[in-house]
Amino acid sequence: MTLGLAEPSFQAIVRALRILLTNAAMTDFDPSTNGLGLNNILYVSILIEYFHRRLAQQKSAGQIILFEEPEAHLHPQLQLTLFKALSALPFQSVLTTHSTHITANADLESYVVLTQTGEPAIASAVPAEDAGLDETELRDLERYLDATRSNLLFARKVMLVEGPAELFLIPALVKQVKGIDLDREGISVIPIYGVHFDVYAKLFSGESLPKKCAIVTDGDLKPSDADPDLEGEDDLPPPPDLKELENDYVRVFACQTTFERAVTLAGTLEMFARAADDIGAPTVAKKLRKGAAELDDDDLDEKQRDAILNPLRKIVLSTAKRFGKARFAQIAARHVDQATSVPKYLGDAVRWLTEP
Repeated sequence: MTLGLAEPSFQAIVRALRILLTNAAMTDFDPSTNGLGLNNILYVSILIEYFHRRLAQQKSAGQIILFEEPEAHLHPQLQLTLFKALSALPFQSVLTTHSTHITANADLESYVVLTQTGEPAIASAVPAEDAGLDETELRDLERYLDATRSNLLFARKVMLVEGPAELFLIPALVKQVKGIDLDREGISVIPIYGVHFDVYAKLFSGESLPKKCAIVTDGDLKPSDADPDLEGEDDLPPPPDLKELENDYVRVFACQTTFERAVTLAGTLEMFARAADDIGAPTVAKKLRKGAAELDDDDLDEKQRDAILNPLRKIVLSTAKRFGKARFAQIAARHVDQATSVPKYLGDAVRWLTEP
């Protein structure tokens, strides 16, 4: 037996060829040193070029790309780059995704949402057609559904709130006082940064998104950061009557005052006092603790308790406005272990969302 070199064949040469890549940092490196995400993009790029050539040669009646989870192993910026490349193709692309970064940049008309309802079949809907939205509402939703708010497409249940103060404080309070982790329950708390809940509410129905949506808002439905000097001007439309939008999937839970006033209770005063200490408002902290001590009297009736609490509610609201509502709520959430109660309307919202 002897060793020698076989005659090279074309097939053998092709099999021996290897792709080598070059980037700004390295030259002629093997794709196996890449991450999975970049190699996926490389594969898709080759596939797209193949489709372009078939299209140019008119070798097919039509072409379509079916792409499962294009976001896999890609950071948000690359997800967006890949999505834009797929969107620009001269043939149809069908993507399945769990990425809010992709849904935030897709046209609402392109959504087909699949929802697990507990039934053997999975509900599907095209919200742009099935939610009864007019053209203005469609355009509004496309602006509003960013990477945070489009999470409502994927959550099992949704709690819509006005702004970041509610986003920071409500989940922390509910977990501390009620022992309910909203994330574990599949409930997403989504701030809409305003009071235009009506557009969102239309999405939740048996024909569109068959999942529970609790709208948690101030009783007067005025934006929490509204300028009082502008009241009476005609630059803003009147707030919607959300009760008219309630159905089997939508419920409205409103307090009779602002969020900061509503969550100022005997059981949250120490939490806010510690937040005031942290933010550099010792006088506020002292007043809140003094009020908490006065409320620690079982002989007080409801009227007497309100007489003590109402000035404290005003103090908490003014402090939140002075230092920033979102910032104050975020700092208060750090001391949520001091809280022992939540407002009734929040408890009612959580109870409804967690019911079978």
